[in-house]
Amino acid sequence: MLLDLIINFSILFTFVVLSYWIYESLEPYQFKDMELHPWIVGLVAGITSLLLMGTAVHFQNGIIGDARFVSILISGLVGGPIAIAVSSVIVGIFRFYVYGLSETSISAGVDILVIGCVLAFVSWKRPITFRNIYFYFTFLIVQDCIVIFILSDNWIYGFQNTIQTLLFNFGVLYVTLLVLKSFRNQFERMRKIEEMAETDYLTGLANNRRFQQVIDELLTNDEPFSLLLIDIDSFKKVNNTYGHPVGDEILQKIGAQLKDFVTTINGEAARISGEEFYVVCRDAAPAISIHDAHRIRTQIAKTPFVVSTGHVITITVSIGICSYPDNGKTLTDLAFLADRAVMKAIEKGQNQIVHVNQLNN
Repeated sequence: MLLDLIINFSILFTFVVLSYWIYESLEPYQFKDMELHPWIVGLVAGITSLLLMGTAVHFQNGIIGDARFVSILISGLVGGPIAIAVSSVIVGIFRFYVYGLSETSISAGVDILVIGCVLAFVSWKRPITFRNIYFYFTFLIVQDCIVIFILSDNWIYGFQNTIQTLLFNFGVLYVTLLVLKSFRNQFERMRKIEEMAETDYLTGLANNRRFQQVIDELLTNDEPFSLLLIDIDSFKKVNNTYGHPVGDEILQKIGAQLKDFVTTINGEAARISGEEFYVVCRDAAPAISIHDAHRIRTQIAKTPFVVSTGHVITITVSIGICSYPDNGKTLTDLAFLADRAVMKAIEKGQNQIVHVNQLNN
């Protein structure tokens, strides 16, 4: 019996850990057909449960003990109520026939189907998390133990079967969740490190590294775009007058505005130096990019920047623009031209917009 329990646990542990690792590895890439995710999780959990039933511990009177309820519960943690319903249907139907039709198999199969439906409904209202999963486990294991006790030949066997089932399932769930939590924390750390490597610490916008990746992808795919270089007018005066902490607040507020703006044009914003920002406008001809630049400039100029000191500061920006492929073929060329354009905008008196095409006019 001990060997059967070890095999049962090993099967569940292997499938759960492997499936969760694959899920966490693919999740950041938002792979296609994400709506199929809960169905896939339910299918995997159902197959895992069938394997668990195939290696179950056999009690008297056709009663079997395994960790299939833990498998169904974990599917709800990863895939939600749909995964629970799918895995429960697979297990319930299979339970009718796996050891032949009998009063025990029919009772156990119906029990799984009913409990699966109830669990799916409740978890739809209150999703399963690492924090509340023990509440659901208690509900599952108590009803399972009741069924096992009722189907046992006498109360002595029923008590023994119930205790064995309770201790085994609790141990399996605890160890599995412990490992899954460790996996989750590790993946979260990795994502934070990756995010820090590509994000400006102050504004939350993309940093130079991420910006270069975006431009490289556009150039590789030969996608037309316009590049806006935004420079905050007289920002050094702001720092000298109000202090650098206030200057950082201004940068954060402008960064937030640019982050909101690029979501409306399918673009990307980046902070590349102290008071300079890039905005990439995908598939934007010069006329469209100038219009976008006017929107940015107007929004910032009309915004009263209220800082922690209580001061209300008016900020304006100068914007230089160039377009791919008309003005340049490489990031170096485009950055140089955008810099020329923004310098001309500053020379014109600040709060101005200049496209590189206008430099020869």
